[in-house]
Amino acid sequence: VQETDAEYMGKTIKKDIIFSGIQPTGVIHIGNYLGAIRNWINLQESAPQAKRFYCIVDLHSLTDKYKIDHQVSFDNSTYKDCLTLAATLLASGVDPKKSTIFIQSHVPQHTELSWILSCIGPMSWLNKMTQYKDKKTKNSSLGLYAYPTLMAADVLLYKANKVPVGEDQIQHVELARDYAQRFNSLFAKKEENLIPLPMYIQTNHSRIMSLRDGTKKMSKSDPSDHSRINITDDPELIYNKIRKAKTDSIGTIQCDQMRPEITNLIKIYAEFSGMRIPEIENKYRNKETTVFKDDLAKVIIDTIGVIGYKTLDLIEDEDKLKNILKEGAAEAREVAQANIDEMKRLMGFVV
Repeated sequence: VQETDAEYMGKTIKKDIIFSGIQPTGVIHIGNYLGAIRNWINLQESAPQAKRFYCIVDLHSLTDKYKIDHQVSFDNSTYKDCLTLAATLLASGVDPKKSTIFIQSHVPQHTELSWILSCIGPMSWLNKMTQYKDKKTKNSSLGLYAYPTLMAADVLLYKANKVPVGEDQIQHVELARDYAQRFNSLFAKKEENLIPLPMYIQTNHSRIMSLRDGTKKMSKSDPSDHSRINITDDPELIYNKIRKAKTDSIGTIQCDQMRPEITNLIKIYAEFSGMRIPEIENKYRNKETTVFKDDLAKVIIDTIGVIGYKTLDLIEDEDKLKNILKEGAAEAREVAQANIDEMKRLMGFVV
C-alpha cells in the first residue's frame, strides 16, 4: 500500500517510494561508498518524507559465486559479506529509523514476483541486456541471464517510483518500466498504473578507477588490494596505497584524458573534498605529486577513517546487526505481501 503524506485541492498527494539495492560481495571500497552509500545517506536528508527501502541483495550476489575453472566451485561467503555490508551501511550513516534496511532473501516475495514477471514478458527483453553480454561465458548460469527480472521485481514489489542508480544500471530501470507497463496493460485496466512506472535517479559522481590502472574501474574482484581503498583500511594503509598509486612521469597535477591515473586521483580528491577540479589543479599547480598524494590521503581519511572504525566495531556485534535486519525485513514483508496479494488477485490467483 502506497503511503500518502498530504491533501492538496481535494487530491491525495502520494509520497515518493525509493528502492535501492547493493550487492554483498566482500569489503566495500570508496567506489561503492561514493556510488551508492553516500547517495543513500543524502536521500535521507534531501527527501525526508519519502519512504526508503535499502536492500542488501544477497540473491543477486549469487550470480558471481558460481564458477567453473577446471572444477565446479561456489563461494559461500554470503553470511559474512551480508553482515559486513550491513555494518558498513550503519557506520556510514544509513539510519534504520529513517530507512528500511533488510536482506533480499528475507523477503520471499521478491522471488515470487520475479517468477510472475518472467511469465508476462518475452525473452527478447533480456536478450538486450548489455551487462549479460559483457559478463557471460560459456558456463554462465541461468541466474546471470535472468537476474534483471529479479531486479525489476525488487523495485515493483514496493511500487517504488524512484530508483537511484549509476549509469550502468539505467537499462535495468527501463526494463522494470517495461514490466510495470505490461502488468498494468494486462491486469490493471480499471486502475490506471496500479504499479507506478519507476524513474531512475542518476547518481552524480565521478567513476572511480583502479589505483593501479586508471583505465579500469575500481573493483573488489581485483587480485591486488593496492588497486582500491577499502572502507575498513586504517589511516596508515590508506597513506601507503595512495603514495604507491600509479601516476606518470609528467609530474603536473592536471586532468587529461591521456593521463588516466592522475586524472582519477584528482577526481577522487574532488569527491571527498567538495572542491571543483579546476580549483584542485590551481591549488597544486606548482607542487610535487607527493604533496598532492599526501593531501589526497588526508581528505579520504577525514571521511572514511571514522566509518572504518565504526564498521569494525559493529561487525563484532552480530546480534545487533541481525536484529536491525530482522526488523527491517518484517517491515518490508508487510508492504511486499500486501502489494503482491493485490497483483495476484488481479491476475486471477486464489489469494
